[in-house]
Amino acid sequence: MIRWLVLAAALLIQMQGAPAPRPGGAGPSVGGSIAIDAARRGARIPPTLYGIFYEEINHAGDGGLYAELVRNRGFEDANLPPACVLEDGFIVPPRTPHFDTGRASTWRLRWDTSDPHPGWSLDLSGGGAGTVDLVVDEPLNDATPHSLRVTITEPARGGRGPMLVNSGHWGMAFTSGERYRLSFFARTQGVSAMDATLLTERGAVAGTTSVRIQPGPWRRYETTIAATVTDPRGRLGLAFRPAGRIDLDLVSLFPTRTFRNRPNGLRPDLADAIAALRPGFIRGPGGCFAEGITVESRPQWKRSLGPIETRSGTYSPWGYWSTDGFGYHEFLQFAEDIGADALWVANAGVSCSFRSGTYLPDAEVPALIQDTLDAIEYAIGPATSTWGARRAANGHPAPFPLKYIEIGNEQQGARYGARVKQFAAAIKARYPQIKVALSSWIAGIDRAAIAAAGPIDIVDEHAYKAVNWSVEHFDSFRTYPRDGWDLYIGEFATNSGVGRGNLLAALHDAVYMMSAEKNSDLVKMVSYAPLLENVSKRDWDVNMIHFDSSRLVRRATYHVQRLFAEHLPAVNLPAAVTLDGRAPRPIAGRIGVGTWNTAAEFTDVRVERGGRTVYQSDFSRGSQGWAPVTGRAQGGRGTWSAVEGAYRQSGEVVAFAYVGESDWTNVTITMRARKLSGAEGFLILAGTADGRRVQWNVGGWNNRQSALQAGDAIIGRAVPHHVEAGRWYDVRVEVRDRAVRGYLDGALINEAEFPRVDTVLGIAGREERTGDVIVKVVNTMSEPATLAVRLDGTRVTGRGSVTVLTSANPADENSFDTPNRIVPAVRPLTEMGSPFLHTFPPYSLSILRLATR
Repeated sequence: MIRWLVLAAALLIQMQGAPAPRPGGAGPSVGGSIAIDAARRGARIPPTLYGIFYEEINHAGDGGLYAELVRNRGFEDANLPPACVLEDGFIVPPRTPHFDTGRASTWRLRWDTSDPHPGWSLDLSGGGAGTVDLVVDEPLNDATPHSLRVTITEPARGGRGPMLVNSGHWGMAFTSGERYRLSFFARTQGVSAMDATLLTERGAVAGTTSVRIQPGPWRRYETTIAATVTDPRGRLGLAFRPAGRIDLDLVSLFPTRTFRNRPNGLRPDLADAIAALRPGFIRGPGGCFAEGITVESRPQWKRSLGPIETRSGTYSPWGYWSTDGFGYHEFLQFAEDIGADALWVANAGVSCSFRSGTYLPDAEVPALIQDTLDAIEYAIGPATSTWGARRAANGHPAPFPLKYIEIGNEQQGARYGARVKQFAAAIKARYPQIKVALSSWIAGIDRAAIAAAGPIDIVDEHAYKAVNWSVEHFDSFRTYPRDGWDLYIGEFATNSGVGRGNLLAALHDAVYMMSAEKNSDLVKMVSYAPLLENVSKRDWDVNMIHFDSSRLVRRATYHVQRLFAEHLPAVNLPAAVTLDGRAPRPIAGRIGVGTWNTAAEFTDVRVERGGRTVYQSDFSRGSQGWAPVTGRAQGGRGTWSAVEGAYRQSGEVVAFAYVGESDWTNVTITMRARKLSGAEGFLILAGTADGRRVQWNVGGWNNRQSALQAGDAIIGRAVPHHVEAGRWYDVRVEVRDRAVRGYLDGALINEAEFPRVDTVLGIAGREERTGDVIVKVVNTMSEPATLAVRLDGTRVTGRGSVTVLTSANPADENSFDTPNRIVPAVRPLTEMGSPFLHTFPPYSLSILRLATR
C-alpha cells in the first residue's frame, strides 16, 4: 500500500507537466499505463523496414512523377493493347484458359478512346486551313510506327495560321522564368519553319521560339523555350510555315529543371516528397502493371532502355498507355538517388489474375528466366558483361542497388509456386546475394504456392483492409508461422470507410505498421500502396500523395510513414498498455436480415432478450416494422415483400432490412432462412459494434465460407461453408456483450469476440546510436488518455520530445485547399522520471523519444 501511495504522489507531481486535454469538450481523460521493459531486448528491426511501392496507376508516372509534359508524344495512344480486340466499346482479351482456373475469363475493359490522336488537336482560330492525319508509312522506327501528318493547305494572312496543340495531362504547368526543352522528329515537304509556343489555358502566349526545319527524311530537332507566364494548365502549340506537309513523331517537352537535373527525368516536387519518406527500398514496376491485362501486354524491361523514341510503351491495366519513359534504367537510378534498395517484379509468364489470367506455356518459362537474369546483370553485372556494358553505355558504369527480385504479383497455387522454384534456382545459382520473393496471392499466406516453391527468401502478402481491421487484429503477425522465410507486406492500406484518406485511415495504417514493427523477427519489409494519384485520373480510392499538374498534397498517412521511418529503433522492447476501468460498449441495436448478390427469404423471426420474447414475426400479415435500407450503390434497397408467410428479397443484389429497437443488447435471434438464387447465401444482422454493422455472413465470398463481420471486416475465423439454394436452414445467433455465436441447424459454425476499436495501442524500441527509447502510441478513442509511462531496466535523463499527428475530427483530410490540416507537431518533454504521466490526445499518433542513461 505504501508503495502505491508513493507512486501516486510521484504521478501527481509529474502531472503538472502533462499536456492538458484538448479544448472543445473532448471529455474526461481515460487513465491507464504503458509499461516498457528496456532491459529485455526483442527482435532487431531492419533499418530498411519501411519502403515504397511504385506502380503506373492513377497516372502516377505519365502525367505525374515522370516529368514529360506532352501527352501521347509518340502518337500511339489510340492503339489497342496487344492481343486484344474491340467489341461493343470494350477491350476483350483472348478467351483462353485462365492460369488459376483453367476456364476462360469473362473480364473486359471499357475503351473510351475514339480520337485517333488523343491529346492533339488542330486549332484553326488563327486563320488558314489545314488537316491532321495519323499515318504509318515509312515510320521513324518499329517502336513508334505511327506519326502525325500536318498538312497546311492555306497559310494565314497576317495571323499565326493553323496550330497543332497538345493539352498535356490535364494541362501543362509552366513557371515564369523556367525553361522547357522541346524535342521532336520531323520530315517535311514544303514546311521550312515551326513556331513553338507555350500557351496559357486561355490561349495567351507564355513563351515562344522558332525552329528551322530541313527538307528531307526524319531528323531530330531540339530547342528550349523560356516561360514568361506562370500557368498550371498550359498547352503546347506548334505552328508551321509556309504551306506544305510535315510529319511529326516523338514530340517531347520537358522542364530543364528535373529531380537531380537528370535528362528524361522526374518531377522535382513529387520526387522530393518520396525521398523525404526515407524509403529503405522501392518496389516496381507493379503490382498489376507488372502482369499486364494479357501476357502479351506485360511490361518488358529491355524495351524501356535507350533513347525514348525507341521505347514502344506499355498498356497499363488501369486503362491507359504508359510511355516507358520511366523505364528500368530510370527506376534503378531513382532508387540510387533516394538511397533505397531496388526490388524489381519479374513477370512469371502470367497476366493479371483479376483480369484475363492468360499465360505463356511452361516451355517458354526458361526464356523468361533468362530475361530476368539479364535484368539482374544490367543492374549489378560488371561493365564488361553483356548487359552491364549496356548499363555503362547508358551512363552508369557502377552497379545499381538492386537487392531483390519478386516473381510475379498476386498469383496463387502450386502451379505458380512451381514457376517460382525454377526462377529462384536459376537466380540463386548465378546471384546468390539476390533475395527472391514469392507473391502470396492477396490477404493471406498461400501455403500451396510456398510448398511448391520450396526454400524461398521472402513471401509477399498484400493487405487492403477496412477501417478498424488493424485495431481488431493488432499483433496478428504473432500467429504467423516462422518457417524460414521473411515476410514482406508489399501492399497495404486502410482503404475502406475512410473517405479519400482521412485521419482515421492514417491512424489505422499506423497501427498496422506498429504490428509489423513489433514482429520484426518475421516482417522485414513494408510498403504502402498506392503511392501516387493524379486527381484527374483516380483508379484507386485511397492513395498516399495526391497531385495535379503543379501541386501535391501529402495525405495524413504520408506523415505516418515519414515519422515511422524517422523514428525507427534498432531493436524492439516489450511494451504493455493497460486502460483503467473502461469496459467496451456491448453490441447493441436493431436486428435484421440481408442478401449479398443473392435473393433469399426469411420466416419465423424471433428475438429474445433476458428470457423474454421482444419480437416475433408474422409475415402472413405483412412486413410491419421492417425497414429496408440502402446497402451499397449496386444493391440499393432491394425488393422486399411479405410473400407466403416469409419476408423475401427477390433481387440478386446487396440489400438489408431491419426491425427492433436501438437499445437491444444481449439478444438471441432465431429464424428460418432460405437462399433462392444468386452468388452467395444470406446475412443475419445483430446490431452494431462501435458504429459498424455486426453480421453473420452465411455462405459468403461466392458461397465458399461463412464468417462473422463488423462491416466488411472478418472477426474471428472464416469457416469453409456452402449454402444450398432452395433449402430452409434453422438459424440461431446469440449475442452476449461483444461475443457472438452463429448456429445453423443446431451446429455451431462461427463464434468470435468483437475486439474494441476505441482503445490505446503502443510499441517501444531502442535506438542504438543515441540510446533513446522510442515509444509509438495510437489513441483511437474520442477521449484523451492520460497514461503512466514506466521504463524499467534503464534511467531516463528527464529530456525528450513528443511528435503528435492529430486533428479536430477523425474524418478530416488534407486537401489542396487545406494541405496542412493534418501535420506532425513536435514539442520538448522535460523533467520526466519513471513513471511519468503523459496525455495522449483523442484520435492521435504520438511518438515519444526519451533520452536514457
